[in-house]
Amino acid sequence: MSKKFIKQIIRNIYMLLSLAVAFGSAIWLWYWNVGVGWDKGYFGVRTLATVGVLYSIVYFSFSKMYKAHKIGAYHLVELSFSQMLSYGISDVVLFVSAFFWFHNLQRIQTRLFILAFIIQNVIITFITFFMNRLHARFDEPHRVAIVYGDESYPLLLDKMKAFPYRYRIMGCIDQYSDKGEMYKVLNRCQDIYLYEVDTDLREELLLFCEYRHIDLHFSINIQDINVRGCEVSTFFDTPFLRNRRTDVVWYYPIVKRLSDIILSLIALIIASPFMIITAIAIKVEDGGSIFYLQKRLTKDKKSFYIYKFRSMRENSEKGAMLAKAGDKRVTKVGRIIRRFRIDETPQLFNILKGDMTIVGPRPERPEIAKEYEEVLPEFAMRLKVKAGLTGYAQVYGKYNTTPEDKLKLDLIYISQRSVLMDLKIIFYTVKILFLPESTEGVSADQDTAMAVNYIDNEDVEKIGRDDR
Repeated sequence: MSKKFIKQIIRNIYMLLSLAVAFGSAIWLWYWNVGVGWDKGYFGVRTLATVGVLYSIVYFSFSKMYKAHKIGAYHLVELSFSQMLSYGISDVVLFVSAFFWFHNLQRIQTRLFILAFIIQNVIITFITFFMNRLHARFDEPHRVAIVYGDESYPLLLDKMKAFPYRYRIMGCIDQYSDKGEMYKVLNRCQDIYLYEVDTDLREELLLFCEYRHIDLHFSINIQDINVRGCEVSTFFDTPFLRNRRTDVVWYYPIVKRLSDIILSLIALIIASPFMIITAIAIKVEDGGSIFYLQKRLTKDKKSFYIYKFRSMRENSEKGAMLAKAGDKRVTKVGRIIRRFRIDETPQLFNILKGDMTIVGPRPERPEIAKEYEEVLPEFAMRLKVKAGLTGYAQVYGKYNTTPEDKLKLDLIYISQRSVLMDLKIIFYTVKILFLPESTEGVSADQDTAMAVNYIDNEDVEKIGRDDR
């Protein structure tokens, strides 16, 4: 029995145990909140089983979204947090369901929901720890190689080296290097990553990997994204890709605007105590202004002033400069409110005004956007839609993600935006709010995210043009 097969069994068992916890806790909660006091004629195994199945479906949907079952791929803390969110949201759904069943909060035992949530997380944390350790016994890093056509490939290499338990890097190969030397390395790999290589080589390696059952990953460019939604048409016997420019469905803008108003009002009500405390803390710390206004760009290059809680010393910015990792301009209160994104909450007023939307590309400063567009003219394509509080690039990228990668993520959203996708991004944002890596600034010697530094890669075999 191969290690790969054993790992798949372990992952499946972990998922089934997670679903068993979900099913069992739902039955327990419904029984003690709804079942007690009913006549026997209304109460039975079928009712409890139905509640358990429906709860498990809700839990599974969110656990899949949050990647809560990806043992071996994520750290224990992140897995546990993803599980906590999945069970927590499912418990809220069950609580709301019980309320609509009774129309009376007094009949619902809230303490039991709190107790169930605690028990769920204790059990699943223990299961996650045990299954993660078991999975690690059979796990080994994937043998990978990078074939590059652009000298910025260390960006990808740095990301891989951050996960040594997942990747064993066999070499980095220039696309123009000797083919014999290239295939010596590639034949030893389980995965091959193509980074900005020529089309001819991509097609050649695609066939190579197909015959040898090697997984192939290749970077996409902006043109690839633009044709993702193309439909296949045939002109007689010749197939074409038709890039038909169609608008979103007619109801999408209406639903999006109504959702912006309703959700931002609800969020303001919930966040108001934290916003008041934040305002007092900022004022007490240095006596300066509470809010910080900054010009940003939204749809069709229209400018507006974005509202934020001030997290830096007053008058600390000279020109267009992004926050740096460990930036000394950030105040003590600023570090806390940035950590939990509280500094962004005043932007809910921007959403109510119509300057922004909840989901969309993040608004950039005009000066920084101009700098990006000089290198990436396609960067202006982000302004086809209204700027957002959160977005695809925010949940799948970082604060210091390169402008090109951020643009690609934003264009993926723009080409596929829908009500369902917006909901998915909103729920996924809940998770990243508590992940520290998504709040990082650019490195200390950069002014904008356009500049890049690489870590030392001397321990990775490199095959370049000089090796031909």
